[in-house]
Amino acid sequence: MRTQRMLSVVAAVLVALFALSGCARTVAGTAVAAPSGEAGTSSGSSDGAVKVGTGGPTITVYLDFLCPACKNFETRYGADITAAVRTGKLTVEYRPVSFLDRLSASGDYSSRALQAFLEVGRSSGTDATLGFLTSMFLSQPEESGSSDLTNAEIATIAGASGSADAVTTKIRTGTTGIDGKAVGAANLKLLAAADGTGTPTVLRGGAQVEIRGDWLATIIG
Repeated sequence: MRTQRMLSVVAAVLVALFALSGCARTVAGTAVAAPSGEAGTSSGSSDGAVKVGTGGPTITVYLDFLCPACKNFETRYGADITAAVRTGKLTVEYRPVSFLDRLSASGDYSSRALQAFLEVGRSSGTDATLGFLTSMFLSQPEESGSSDLTNAEIATIAGASGSADAVTTKIRTGTTGIDGKAVGAANLKLLAAADGTGTPTVLRGGAQVEIRGDWLATIIG
């Protein structure tokens, strides 16, 4: 009981810290080389992550589905990341967080989007998973806005991206069995342990990659 209480306190502190500094990264500048990574596994989700790709170096991307800077990241680099994954030049481990729940109209948008992403990742192919990611950011609601996406709307995006009816039904009815808040908090702790201070954050070999200029080309060669 004491351990659970302490974990709750730690998670609350991390959320407060990231709420002050998170989602404020610029996406511009010059590339910085990073340590070497290892080839990944096939697409799927486990341990709070969605992994796509089977070859090349591995990067880890931390994101929040309500984060405007994450939308900018996807807009600028998403197509190139997808192409690199499809051609076996890159493996990506996405670790969604949900510290921006409090800035969503529903109070839990980031967590619900996270749940849907993990469900799509574990039940659908790479194209459907990456398509869902892209479409979710294209449909991103505003921080502190008057509305956000319902589960039904998120499920529609999943279906349009290629997920099966069984997947969209779970998303629409909220029966994925995934605790979005718990997963988000766990990923937030991992991000903090890597000295991450906001989203998006990209890691390679456990070290942060500066998201500037040709950073992706530097990694995949």
